[in-house]
Amino acid sequence: MATPPTPSPQDADSEPIRATLLIEPPTDLNCPVIQEGPNATGVSQTFSIGESGCRSCHSEVTTDDVPDTTPQSLLVSTEIESGCICSTISEFECVFSIESVRDGALVLSVVVTDRERLTDIVSALRDIDATVRLERLTNGTNPDDRQFLIDATAITDKQREAVELAVNQGYYDRPRQTDLEGLADCLDISRSAVSQRLNAVELILIRSLASE
Repeated sequence: MATPPTPSPQDADSEPIRATLLIEPPTDLNCPVIQEGPNATGVSQTFSIGESGCRSCHSEVTTDDVPDTTPQSLLVSTEIESGCICSTISEFECVFSIESVRDGALVLSVVVTDRERLTDIVSALRDIDATVRLERLTNGTNPDDRQFLIDATAITDKQREAVELAVNQGYYDRPRQTDLEGLADCLDISRSAVSQRLNAVELILIRSLASE
């Protein structure tokens, strides 16, 4: 977990924004937490810096891949690779932790002081080719009592069409029922164009929710 930042005067008066993100790392990244199994009920994590200056990740992963068996607790340690999810997030002032692993994706909790920092984190993760989905977003000291109004006026017709198709085709289901290639074929556009439209809508929703 990242070290909590020292609050500035304006941060001390602001309400924290709490987000739960579902993150699929890049296909070429060997995340040691995910390698222990596609599903885990809990992850405890620390970081260290060796004499050579190399950063290492040390994790306790509780797996539950086999039904009707006792969950196993495994210890894994590895040097942090370039483009690592945790390394990318730790570049920002935030508090974060891996809550679990679901179908090969990290369920990550992150707390930030403002909405721009959250969107910057999501953008940075996508820059390293990670797939990021927002599962939950709240703010304030009593998040369960809050209601959010989403400003969808900035969503274009093409973006709305892509999102509606993605929902109907099961793109956001776990496990997924379709992929970007399948959505692209239905819309008769490129795979990257579909990804851009979905990402644009998700960022709009994050900004709308975080600004409440």
